[in-house]
Amino acid sequence: MSTPALSLPMHGVAGWEPVASREEWEAWYARAPGPRFTQSWSYGEGKRAEGWQVERVAFREGEEPAALCQILLKRPMGLPVSRINRGPVFLRESSRADRLAVLCALRRRWRWGLRGLLLLAPDLPADEESAALLREAGFHCRRQSGWQSSQLDLTLPLEELHRRLAGDWRTKIRRAEKLGVTLRLRHDEAAIEWLLDKHVENMRARHFSGPSPEFVRTVTRSSPGDFWLLQAMIQGEPEAGLLVGRFGNHAENFIAWFSETARKMTAGNFLMWNSVIEMQRAGCRSLDLGGFAISDRYGHFKRGMRGAQYRLAGEWLAF
Repeated sequence: MSTPALSLPMHGVAGWEPVASREEWEAWYARAPGPRFTQSWSYGEGKRAEGWQVERVAFREGEEPAALCQILLKRPMGLPVSRINRGPVFLRESSRADRLAVLCALRRRWRWGLRGLLLLAPDLPADEESAALLREAGFHCRRQSGWQSSQLDLTLPLEELHRRLAGDWRTKIRRAEKLGVTLRLRHDEAAIEWLLDKHVENMRARHFSGPSPEFVRTVTRSSPGDFWLLQAMIQGEPEAGLLVGRFGNHAENFIAWFSETARKMTAGNFLMWNSVIEMQRAGCRSLDLGGFAISDRYGHFKRGMRGAQYRLAGEWLAF
């Protein structure tokens, strides 16, 4: 890798370098204590299939990378737009000065003045300290509401994770098992296409916008060994599906679909619990339950798993 003639304004972080090698990116990414799916290599490839350009950079501290960032670029109507989603990812505990240095460098390199925008949804907690840091780096708040989710610590014993579930969750898992719901695990493309058919139908029926089929196909093909499709089988037929992706030493629930039969038989609770079992078996250290609004029905459902809830610092922009 070659280092551009750009230095950061302060502290130990010294400069940034482009990362072209997937092997390098994933080796460093695996070191991060809390990486995000949206900064994974496979996510970038999925966005490339949707027409985005992808740039990946590492910020150095001495000879070692201190942080990674994946930047998406598009030119709608000829105007450049750069987007960073839940990044940058720091590979170790970082000081405020280091975080500020990285944010300043990103703003200087990927904002476009009057010709375009840099949109940043940072991997920072939603608090005044983060807001002050972003303002000091030259960003302006576009939207205060940020990504909300919950994480389970998979380094805990499975028995402890089960004990922490809400009481009605444990009851519903047992109920599904007594009613004969069983698990089938798949990694094949035919299974992904089955889920995508259900996903598209679900978006149309419920009037919401989720990941596009082309994005999902590209992401899963890019890392076929890192995605599990968990199907809830009822009387020999798949009545629910949950797609879970691994990135680094962590995992995130990605897309889900449940039939009415599955809902009545509480197969959703059964699948979500089995995602914990399978991701722990795969060696993951944490499982992100996927974004949700705390107040909505689906958010209430996920909160029953009693993970560590978090909310990120909204969306910011730089001209």
